[in-house]
Amino acid sequence: MFSVICSSCTNMIKKWELLTVGSGSVEIDVWPYIDNLAGDVISRTAFGSCYEEGQRIFRIHKEQIDLMMQRLLTIHLPGGRSSLT
Repeated sequence: MFSVICSSCTNMIKKWELLTVGSGSVEIDVWPYIDNLAGDVISRTAFGSCYEEGQRIFRIHKEQIDLMMQRLLTIHLPGGRSSLT
């Protein structure tokens, strides 16, 4: 598992190095890279593929979570409107 994390981090750092080629310093928004890093590590350990290949799975999973949260907010529980205070 450590080798998977190292491989994913190395790939991310190589992308950053390509962005900084030819200039001394560059400001980089790292959040998208960190988000992809987390997805890449999870994808490689769980499915054996990189994040780009497993992106469809993550998209479907996110859609399922969104639908589940919408459904949870619309469930009517008896007595739910009149709560005791």
